[in-house]
Amino acid sequence: MTSTVKPSSSPINSRSGFTLIEIIIVVAIAGILAAIAIPQYQIYMGKTQATRLVNELGQLRLTVEECIQTGRTDIGLRTDECDPRASASNLVVGGSQVGVVLPNNMGVAQMSNPLTLTTNITATVSSQVNPKLVGKKIEWLRTSTGSWSCSSNIENVYLPQSCTHNASL
Repeated sequence: MTSTVKPSSSPINSRSGFTLIEIIIVVAIAGILAAIAIPQYQIYMGKTQATRLVNELGQLRLTVEECIQTGRTDIGLRTDECDPRASASNLVVGGSQVGVVLPNNMGVAQMSNPLTLTTNITATVSSQVNPKLVGKKIEWLRTSTGSWSCSSNIENVYLPQSCTHNASL
């Protein structure tokens, strides 16, 4: 009896893996996707930050209304003065109008003092945001009839619908 050895069905020299061309194609596709995604992400972050700023400032309208209605028009902490209760934010530049010491790199919105029927609430954007927003202003303006409107010199692409673009701010 002779035994015969059958050859293996898989070649000994077979290679598995990716060729250089396949790797280059994958890297090129990743680069194209990154070129599209990164600017869109920056716009998204700018919109989020601008919306946060508009909303934070908008909350101060309630305090201003309360102070105007009760006749407390001077900003301060005494009982006959208006404490705007402005929360410090890392997105805003501006010192406290009531003398409270703010943490480092934090600021608060500024209000016209004394408060009037046409009071405004203004914030200057800090450097801790999307570079397209730095140094821009957002303003809530009260009309003598009690309605409020928001305007900003931030580009329209970043602003929420509740705020209009005003290049002159």
